[in-house]
Amino acid sequence: MSIKATYLFVIASLFLSACSNTKHLPAGDSLFIGSKVHINDKEVTSKQRKVLRGDLNGAVRPRHNTEVLGVRLKLTLYNIAGEPKKKKGLRTWLRNKVGEPPVLGSTFDLEKNKLILANVLENKGFFFPTVTGHAETTKKRKTTAIFDVITGPQYLIDTTIFPTDSSLVSTDIALTQEKTLLKVGQPYNLDLIKAERERIDRALKERGYYFFTPDYLLIKADTAIGDHKVRLYVTVKEEGIPYQAFNIYDIGKVYIYPNFKLRGKAEDTSKENAVLYKGYYVVDPKKTFKPYVFSQAMQFSSGEEYNKRDQNTSLNRLVSLNTFKFVKNRFDPLNDSTLDVYYYLTPFPRKSLQFQIGGLTQNDSRYGSNASISWKNRNAFHGAEELVFKVNGGFETQYAGDTKRPNIYHTGAEVNLSIPRFLVPFLDIKGSSYYIPRTIIKGSYNFESQSDLLRINSYKVSYGYNWKEDVRKDHQLFPINFTYVHTDTLGRENLNLYYGNLIFNGIIIGPTYEYTYNSQAGSSRRNNLYFNGLIDLSGNILGLAEKADYTDNPKTLFGSTYAQYVKMQVDARHYFNFFPGFVFANRLLIGFGYPYGNSAALPNVKQFFSGGNSSLRGFRSRLVGPGTFNEKYLYGTNNYIETLGDMKVEGNSELRIKIYNFLNAGAFVDAGNIWLLRDNPAFPGGKFTSESYKELAADVGIGLRLDFKILLLRLDLGMPIRKPWLPDGERWVFNKINFGDGKWRGENLIFNLAIGYPF
Repeated sequence: MSIKATYLFVIASLFLSACSNTKHLPAGDSLFIGSKVHINDKEVTSKQRKVLRGDLNGAVRPRHNTEVLGVRLKLTLYNIAGEPKKKKGLRTWLRNKVGEPPVLGSTFDLEKNKLILANVLENKGFFFPTVTGHAETTKKRKTTAIFDVITGPQYLIDTTIFPTDSSLVSTDIALTQEKTLLKVGQPYNLDLIKAERERIDRALKERGYYFFTPDYLLIKADTAIGDHKVRLYVTVKEEGIPYQAFNIYDIGKVYIYPNFKLRGKAEDTSKENAVLYKGYYVVDPKKTFKPYVFSQAMQFSSGEEYNKRDQNTSLNRLVSLNTFKFVKNRFDPLNDSTLDVYYYLTPFPRKSLQFQIGGLTQNDSRYGSNASISWKNRNAFHGAEELVFKVNGGFETQYAGDTKRPNIYHTGAEVNLSIPRFLVPFLDIKGSSYYIPRTIIKGSYNFESQSDLLRINSYKVSYGYNWKEDVRKDHQLFPINFTYVHTDTLGRENLNLYYGNLIFNGIIIGPTYEYTYNSQAGSSRRNNLYFNGLIDLSGNILGLAEKADYTDNPKTLFGSTYAQYVKMQVDARHYFNFFPGFVFANRLLIGFGYPYGNSAALPNVKQFFSGGNSSLRGFRSRLVGPGTFNEKYLYGTNNYIETLGDMKVEGNSELRIKIYNFLNAGAFVDAGNIWLLRDNPAFPGGKFTSESYKELAADVGIGLRLDFKILLLRLDLGMPIRKPWLPDGERWVFNKINFGDGKWRGENLIFNLAIGYPF
């Protein structure tokens, strides 16, 4: 049987099994397939109706079998596996781990669900709903619950009244009234009331009420005022509250144990060897850490009023040091107004050695491997500094394909020092976020050999800062970047022009700034945004001062020419979760580089490329553009290693569908191209013009993703649908698609094997 026939047989088997799922049910029973809710009030708006219908259907129990594009795949697999005869094996795994047993109609309780739906409506302010319903079972033994709902009027908040008695806690609660979530005119909502109690509790925690909890608050509703309005009263319970909940506490002494062992001895928590440093008692007899490390992290000081935000910030900063495996704290009331604070910190092993080996693949038949050894010290100079030495090496070779690339061998070494504070001359900056700011010093050397063509040596030194505003916003500023690149052409001064765009000799010197916003961090929202912006400068002040001009004897620094350019890049992404396991992901990437003064073009390491398994997946890696340029179409040859440009526009859209367990599927479309800022005779048609929007390449494809949590293996198959190098008017190539032609498949079907999502 051919592969194509096998696929058709499997698909047909799944379809037929899905249609016969009810044949496997117990006699006299049916398959529960869900519910339908009809809301019969004309006063309910279409928007309200949609939300209510979703909430009510979601509250019905039991939940029906999961579906993927209308197919109960897990139930189908459960039935295909049948009753296994062994406790282990493929059938047992398929039935019990992958499959899902049928949800029977006999498990549906109509009266219980009517009460559940009424309760849902009451919690949303519909205090007098009417819920009726029945169950319908078809001849095909499928049961659906049908509910008819009359919501009645929804009660709105008339006023929210805060405590007015003379107690201190009541006064402090009343001070939070301006920020109440219970606004006049809003519908009554139990979830909102719970959120209001938590808001008030947070506010009190920031005023020193350490022992207060949301459970001590009551929000009473008065519906007797008429006109379908409700008056809310915020009160404190009169009974069952310990007196400590009404006390405001100050911070007493703060003790820090930086070498705490989870199963240590009693003397490990002794205060005998405590050293006072800037108001904190550090108990570290072995002098493992310099005390100033904790002054960066701690937000509490002796004598200050207790504040929950300071508590959370201190804990988060200690965790973000990346030095301690476990961080916990304890508050011990010294009396009715003072809390002593204890921080117990269990460090990671100070030194570690890590070995990594991995493979890589490109969609033009290039494969390779990379290996590295790294040594890490998490407390290099007793200030929680992280020092990493790393040595790496690898190769990349091509075993097939009509574009022959040189074999590449590379090796290198780097050292990174991350210091948990800002090191700024003449300034002492602590930062105010939940995260410790870092000063980063990096140095590296890399050597690359491309067969018998090139030998590239590069040296780089950087000094900069990394800090977070919050969990979503990250900044990286490197005011000092110095890179020196020397490319040896092995005496071949007339090296083939196909490699000329990869040769750079000189210095890149200048600052970079990068900002990242990621709404997915610490969030489970339905819509998520990701934004990354980069500004990269080189030689600007130096070039302007020397009046550098690449057309007339370029200027040098330390005997080497230096690059002068401005580069900017924006990467914006949007993720929309239709429902669990179904995500619509989109990306727009725009890059612009402006070489001037001492440079005719951006250094090749700073230029943009298009095509490949994380770019345009229907085209060969790094060979799209620039503009309408295509070597094979123009000259009938395939000699370019890669083509690069000074500008880039790229857009990607992808549907990601969870099939079951670790198996996911995807469908995608990509479009984009690169361009040159100036004419280059080696790349005719490559310059950006006002007509360049007509030169976008585009592809479509499908793929499978094997998500093993610690590793996601991606297999994508793409094909071009728009080729910008063809004459205008012939660039869309839908009419040339021919899956039955082996030559067409070889030229147009591009397989991508990669690790991780492309965006």
